[in-house]
Amino acid sequence: MLFVFLREISLPFFMNFFSDNGSHDAVLLSQLGQNGMPMQIAFKRWEIIDGSLFIFSAPYFFERFKNEFKFSGWLFGSLIAIYGIGDCLMTALFNYGSDYFANWHSLLHALGSGIGSGALLAINLCLLILAWQKDQNLWAKLLGICLLGGILGGFLLETDWITNKTAISVLQCLFLDILYLPSFLIALQDSKNLFIKN
Repeated sequence: MLFVFLREISLPFFMNFFSDNGSHDAVLLSQLGQNGMPMQIAFKRWEIIDGSLFIFSAPYFFERFKNEFKFSGWLFGSLIAIYGIGDCLMTALFNYGSDYFANWHSLLHALGSGIGSGALLAINLCLLILAWQKDQNLWAKLLGICLLGGILGGFLLETDWITNKTAISVLQCLFLDILYLPSFLIALQDSKNLFIKN
């Protein structure tokens, strides 16, 4: 779990996303997988690996949350798997065009990305509810900030309010990193506890 989150966070840098030479003016991460892009094959392979790792992480989420409430293990495990399929595997398999409705594969790409991001938002919402129930106020505040930041970032990405290409690129990366943060911190704490225990 930690490994795949670190891979996703570092992806823009390994793909030279913020470099004109590396990205050829790609504004969104998805555009790195377009035909003719210098990092197309590397990007697609990266996303296939990450999608598979998220799916393989589903049992960890199941075990981690199975005792929280009825079906909670299945819920968390399913959501992280849905994210891996939607936002990673479908991103790799279906090229993004000039917009969501440019062609059928752009539409499938956008659909997968939307479902995946929705699954990640749902994980954070469930974590926030659990934190409230357990009176974990500091953790609840962090989760609330991440959830609101994710919703705001996603909203801004879908509007025309921001026109600067670099700002859009940075916003998309921040949007994803904010959504990753709570699950990353949980996996980090569990790994730390496991290390101390052993």
